[in-house]
Amino acid sequence: MNGKVRLVEPLDLDPGEYGGTYKLIGGRPALDLVNTVSWPRTEREHDWLDPPANLDRWCAALDLPPGPTATTGDVETARSLRADLAAALTPLAFGDHPPPGAIHRLNAHVAVAAARRQLSTSDLCWTWRPASSAAERLAPVVLDGAELVAADSHARLRRCDACGWLFEDGSRNGRRRWCDMADCGSRAKSRSYYRRTTGSTADG
Repeated sequence: MNGKVRLVEPLDLDPGEYGGTYKLIGGRPALDLVNTVSWPRTEREHDWLDPPANLDRWCAALDLPPGPTATTGDVETARSLRADLAAALTPLAFGDHPPPGAIHRLNAHVAVAAARRQLSTSDLCWTWRPASSAAERLAPVVLDGAELVAADSHARLRRCDACGWLFEDGSRNGRRRWCDMADCGSRAKSRSYYRRTTGSTADG
C-alpha cells in the first residue's frame, strides 16, 4: 500500500439492526452489487438491499439511470442478479473458470440489459431507455459484469482475505489482500500482532 491507507467513506444505507457499514470498494459496479452482502455465507451475513430504499440509494450513489422508487419485487430481482454475478465472478478471483450454468444465467441477464441500451440521436453516444422499474436501472451493472468476465485478464480480481468481498486490485504492486485497508486490513493486522505477541491461535 506504499504506506498509505485508502480511505473510503461509508454509503448512507439503512443498516437495520446490523452494526456495520457498507462501502463502494469493489472498483466496478458489478463487484459493488455482489458486495451488498456483508460476511456472505456466515452467521454474520447481512443483506444491504433491505429495506428497498437502500436499493434506491445504492443506484443513486453509482449514478445509474433514474427510475421509479424500488419495491420489494425490485429487491428480489436485484438479489437474483447479485447471486448470478457472484457465481460468475467469484471463481475468477481464485483463477478458476466459472461453471457453465453461471455463464448461461448471466447471458440471460445480458440479453435483457443490452436491449435497454440505445444510441442517442443528438450526440451519437450510448444511452439507456427510461427505466420502468428500479430493477431496470441495473442494466449497466449487468453489462459491466459481463465485460469483467470477458476481460483478457482477471489477475487483478481479488476476494478479500478478511470479509469475502470482491474487489479489483488497483494497487501499484498488485498484491492487495483486503477490500479496505482502513477496516479489514487494520483488523487483520491487529489479529496478527495479537497472535505474535501472545502466542494465541484464536481469530478474535
